[in-house]
Amino acid sequence: MVSHVSFVYNDPDILGQTIFIKRGKHQGKLGLVKRVIDDEKYLVTGGDFGETSEHFKRSEFIVYRYRKIKMRAERHRR
Repeated sequence: MVSHVSFVYNDPDILGQTIFIKRGKHQGKLGLVKRVIDDEKYLVTGGDFGETSEHFKRSEFIVYRYRKIKMRAERHRR
């Protein structure tokens, strides 16, 4: 059985989900949605962004359904 990547375009609950950036200067990167700013803007961090965070419009990314980004335990300690 071959697993395929699956993307969700209309998932309303994307807080904490892994996303794939499809437009802009960060195209091709993966990250986690950390905060919903409003209906069209989201704060993304983790994954390819590391400790930094970026704001993205909803049209600039898609939800990456089957891959959760694993965070190392030391990143959560402060």
